[in-house]
Amino acid sequence: MTATDIPLKKRRKNTRPAWDEEPTWFGKIAKALFLVCYAAAIVIPIWAVVATSFASEDALAKAGGNLLLIPSEVSVKAYQSIFDGGALTRSLLLTIGLTALGTAISMVLTIGAAYGLSRTGSLFHRPLLMLVLFTFLFAPGMYPSYLVVQKLGLLDSYWSLILPMALNAFNLIVLRSFFMNSVPNELIDAAKMDGAGEFRTLFKVVLPMSKAILAVIALFYAVGYWNMYFQAVLYTPGLETQPIQVVLQRMLLSTQGIPGADVGQYQAAEAAPTAALKMAVVVCTIVPIVIMYPFIQKHFTKAIITGAIKG
Repeated sequence: MTATDIPLKKRRKNTRPAWDEEPTWFGKIAKALFLVCYAAAIVIPIWAVVATSFASEDALAKAGGNLLLIPSEVSVKAYQSIFDGGALTRSLLLTIGLTALGTAISMVLTIGAAYGLSRTGSLFHRPLLMLVLFTFLFAPGMYPSYLVVQKLGLLDSYWSLILPMALNAFNLIVLRSFFMNSVPNELIDAAKMDGAGEFRTLFKVVLPMSKAILAVIALFYAVGYWNMYFQAVLYTPGLETQPIQVVLQRMLLSTQGIPGADVGQYQAAEAAPTAALKMAVVVCTIVPIVIMYPFIQKHFTKAIITGAIKG
């Protein structure tokens, strides 16, 4: 029997690769169970944190201070304590301000440096690019970074939380690659022939075509500033108002709220259930970033793959 005598359907079934075969009913059930368990492992802890933040004192007392999945009594005292204008409110507003200002400064520096390095004929193009790559491959340690901040007089200053991380080498390289590979040189040459300078070319031609990568890079910077903890502990130990991540760490390690704080300063925080207040602060720290991700997630594949692999 020759190969031509074998039925076409049978030949196709036998020649399909192993990863392209039709899954069995056992495989389908196993995959479904795995996905359900995986989703539950992610959703249940988050739900427990949110539910506990809305629990009342009596519900927490009945649960022995543990996390609750379904609180018997609902209360918003914890969130009222956060947004009543006290120390927690100031910490949250400080974090929002640092994130907004830091992201704006970082984007301005990154866009300017990436566009300059993407023009191969620019002044000192190769030495500056090698310098950026060197800092990307060989990052300074904690002690040298601290000495630089100290010598610049930035200790116990909020600028120490922005300037040392204002320019990220990875984001710069990705954005430079995107400018070089995804923005046609013909458009830039046409703009220059029409009399446009470098700044006008950047704002009128390059940036409108780079909205996806700019959104992703801005998200990277915003997440870094929002989750800033170690820099605040290292550079600003003497400041009264700390970023929300530092406050959260102190609250989670203390059974009385925030250790070392003035009682009057955190009067509203102490009126709320301790466990509920801690979980409410956790919710406030993760919700803004969680809200931002769905709007920018669609740009991740186009921006990062185009900017990184093509470069």
